[in-house]
Amino acid sequence: MPAYFLVEILEINDPDRYSEYIAGVKEIVQGYDGEYVIRTDHISLFFGESWPVRIILIKFEDTKSLEKCFNSDEYKKLAPLREASTKARAFVVEEG
Repeated sequence: MPAYFLVEILEINDPDRYSEYIAGVKEIVQGYDGEYVIRTDHISLFFGESWPVRIILIKFEDTKSLEKCFNSDEYKKLAPLREASTKARAFVVEEG
């Protein structure tokens, strides 16, 4: 069953480091057969009080593949760039 990795970037506080992260993470995600469905900063608030500055949605074959990707040594080496450059949150979403 497909699983999705939904990322809300709430704030980018170091655009250069974030760009470095983005350049590296794309290859890692694709190496685990992840497919970018949405990557955008064109977001309009429909309801609520705040919204992210960027949304990323990545589709994986299943939760196991998603977890392998983001628990991999390659990703763990890159993750500090994201942590240092953004305020974000991520969700695993399964169809059902």
